[in-house]
Amino acid sequence: MRCDDLYIAGLARHLPAAVDVVGAVAEGRYDAAEQAANGYVSVTVAGSQAPPEMAARAGGVALERSGVPAGEVALLLHASAWFQGVDYWPAASYVHREVLGGNRRAPALDVAQMCNGALGAVELGASYLAAVAERRGVLVTTADRFVEPGFDRWRGDVGGIVYGDGAAAVVLAREGFARLLAVGTVVDTGLEAMYRGDVGFAGGPGRGVDIRARRRAFMAGTEGVADRTTAGLGEAIGLGLEEAGVGLGEVARFVFPNVGLETLRTRYLEPFGLKVEATAWEWGRRTGHVGAADQLTGLAELVESGVVGPGERVMLVGIGAGFSWTCAVVEVTARPGWL
Repeated sequence: MRCDDLYIAGLARHLPAAVDVVGAVAEGRYDAAEQAANGYVSVTVAGSQAPPEMAARAGGVALERSGVPAGEVALLLHASAWFQGVDYWPAASYVHREVLGGNRRAPALDVAQMCNGALGAVELGASYLAAVAERRGVLVTTADRFVEPGFDRWRGDVGGIVYGDGAAAVVLAREGFARLLAVGTVVDTGLEAMYRGDVGFAGGPGRGVDIRARRRAFMAGTEGVADRTTAGLGEAIGLGLEEAGVGLGEVARFVFPNVGLETLRTRYLEPFGLKVEATAWEWGRRTGHVGAADQLTGLAELVESGVVGPGERVMLVGIGAGFSWTCAVVEVTARPGWL
């Protein structure tokens, strides 16, 4: 969708301390060959802090920076990729209570679109604002913590991804420091079983997550998966550029998921003639893949470090199991007041 007069008013990230990957390699938890190909130098690792707690921290800062009063937020969307700390419980409601307090008119909704959840929520939030002119702002939060025995951050997914912990938040409003030019999503649910494999439906939670095994089971009977994922990515990027009315060469920086360097180059950059230097990879290699937060933490890094400034455009690209791809194009219009 093309976004008219919608802005990013507040943006924040909450990341725990980073742990050097060298120790994980030395201890045999992380394969040395994978580390060499991926190029990660560290990942952020949370202690006892639960994802909703981290989300509330980021959400509170983003809201304060936005200048939108808590009582005037029209919607709160909380995105996550994995377990939020308590079974049978709405994490979004916790974030709402912590950040928005007594606001009784803003629905608190969880978005479970895996690692594309935050950008998917941005699209939903933008649509919510566009539908009613009197709505002033939408708060989107996302947070995840990947802990054993349920999830092995080093080996739980494919060899090109190592997971970090953390949170991010963004406030969409009628004015702000960056215009949201366009945001759009493409889906291919024919790939849904890639992250389900041959695992049967269970009566309750508790099983460990082994994405490598699930993907092997799925790939054994499926052809053309790589072509379909590349096609989905290309379609989403094309949709975002078309709706924003800009060309690829008019985008200053690109923020992709924080996958390993080899995967980033071969699957994300080379098909579009992009260079690593045009991305936020130098930041992402220090955090790991932080669930759905990569795009927001990457944008925050680019803006706060001054790498992008007024008049420059940034493309945010999210990919989530299911499968979905979301592309958002942002134009920085001013230096944020909190810097």
